[in-house]
Amino acid sequence: MPVLKRWIKILTTPLPKKNYILVLATSIFFFLLYHLIIWTFLTSKVFDAAPYYIGDLGRMSYQVDSLFPRISSNTLAAKHFDGTNWNNEPIDLITIGDSFSNGGGAGKNPYYQDYLAMQQHINILNIQNIDKNFGYIDTIRYLHQHKWFEKVRPKAILIQSIEREVLNKVSTQKKLPLIPQNKINDYLFKKSFTDKFPKTMLINTANYSAPYYYIRYRFSTHAKKEIYKFSLTHNLFTSQDRNHLLVLHDDINNISTFTDKSVTQLNNELNVLSDELKKDGITLLFMPCADKYDLYYDYIENKNKYPKNPFFLLLEKQPRHYHLVDTKKMLHPLLEKNIQDLYYADDTHWSYKASEKIANDPIFTFLHK
Repeated sequence: MPVLKRWIKILTTPLPKKNYILVLATSIFFFLLYHLIIWTFLTSKVFDAAPYYIGDLGRMSYQVDSLFPRISSNTLAAKHFDGTNWNNEPIDLITIGDSFSNGGGAGKNPYYQDYLAMQQHINILNIQNIDKNFGYIDTIRYLHQHKWFEKVRPKAILIQSIEREVLNKVSTQKKLPLIPQNKINDYLFKKSFTDKFPKTMLINTANYSAPYYYIRYRFSTHAKKEIYKFSLTHNLFTSQDRNHLLVLHDDINNISTFTDKSVTQLNNELNVLSDELKKDGITLLFMPCADKYDLYYDYIENKNKYPKNPFFLLLEKQPRHYHLVDTKKMLHPLLEKNIQDLYYADDTHWSYKASEKIANDPIFTFLHK
């Protein structure tokens, strides 16, 4: 008891004014020192990497050993058209899709359309969804019904979607509002994607969460709810961490939505749209981009603990009136050859290596005949 009373007295005795100033100055010093150290060795590598681009998985998980800093560049002679450079040139193929169709992965030659334009010697025009609440089928049907394709006269249309979102992004079948003809292009060529991110100050809240998650992922596959981190059986990346796989949680969470019923419904809607377009001599292609988790699944250690995605198997057995660009079937053999960085280690997007492989597939050869 005497000891306890002594401590209570020490803690309740007011400090001299000089000591208050010393305590405050010391606290501020260590506060700034902490932020400076964490920012220098961890957080800045994620949030202050300009001019380099850091992938979405790297930014969210703070796994700096998986970062693949890159600068967007285009080394190809042929390039696709969009709202900034199209002057009503004849178009062979129209593409519509998510960030995969809009250079979302950044880095070297981020547009698969540029590889298609070069390899197949065709003109390609990329358009945007008219409204984020509508599916790509809705937009294509709207343009077809309102005679927009009569002006462009494409040979084919390619609908692209990341695998985990195909049921949401492709087939909503909602009625679009009437848009004046002279305003349609404003919707189709609006800027929807960016590789620019706001500047982050040296002192920020991420300096507290970054070291926490950086350490937690050493002991947990799912330390942060948005991101899984799996050990791989092979070194399939060239980042500092070469044998771990970062994937978005929806790659796994959305697997349960892929059933015989849901995939059959999606296929039927694509078939109906394809039949409508064929009346005007337009061929429909559908390109679901394999989720990173699905593509790399065979190389995950202890993979039997986690569900296998049935989407491509379910879709493959469907009767199709359109052309299926089966990206999983095209890209998986590259992993079997230990091709590294097929997808970026820190990103949900594939690299130029995947784009190049897909663009050379014979399924596209009909476009330049």
